[in-house]
Amino acid sequence: MLRRLFSPVLDPLSGLRHAPARRVLLKQIYFTGNEAALLVLLVGFALGGIVVAMLHGQYGQSQEAALRLLASLGFKEISPLLAAIILVARSSSAVASELATMQVHGEIRSLYRMGIPLGGYLIMPRVLGMTVACVGLSFYLAVAAQLGGALLGAGADVTYQVSELDRMLTLEQVLTCMAKAALFGMGTSLLACHVGLRVGPYVTDIPKASSRAVVRGLSAIFVLDFMWSLWLS
Repeated sequence: MLRRLFSPVLDPLSGLRHAPARRVLLKQIYFTGNEAALLVLLVGFALGGIVVAMLHGQYGQSQEAALRLLASLGFKEISPLLAAIILVARSSSAVASELATMQVHGEIRSLYRMGIPLGGYLIMPRVLGMTVACVGLSFYLAVAAQLGGALLGAGADVTYQVSELDRMLTLEQVLTCMAKAALFGMGTSLLACHVGLRVGPYVTDIPKASSRAVVRGLSAIFVLDFMWSLWLS
């Protein structure tokens, strides 16, 4: 009974036992996460400095209060959202284009005829890879924002502010950041795979799939974020 209930999830995951599927997963994590890490760190560092400078300079918040507010907003809202947007811009279009190209050239049909499970070889490694990468990028961005806010807004108290960062963070903030990032990563990756596999037989459909994956991915991020807020309200 349980096997039948969870078979839509367990069957694609079982494909990861095979080396080709694991290679696809690792390549997806590398392309989605590792290659975007520097960009995410720079964005997070700049964002933290800007937010703390505005809160301290324009709204009269103390530096410690500004950093606390940045920690709450950064981990719970800004970092998962920005990381998911970067993920969609870089990876959703690439995944949709890759799968659309395989579909147009008949590679999907060939895999199906050879008995290779599409869910375990094509879809699950990409979905899991983008989800893991989104969680990592979101955490990197949030930490970089805190460091940027501490370094650019602390003045002469840099050492003290950096040492106090762990006291300003809570486990709830970190878990919320990772959970939202996982939700965004899974939703956008599933959409990208769906769009890529639903193209027509023409080569001109490939760029259309890439564009649709980005637009639908961005829309899904904000819809999921809105639903998350309603659920917690």
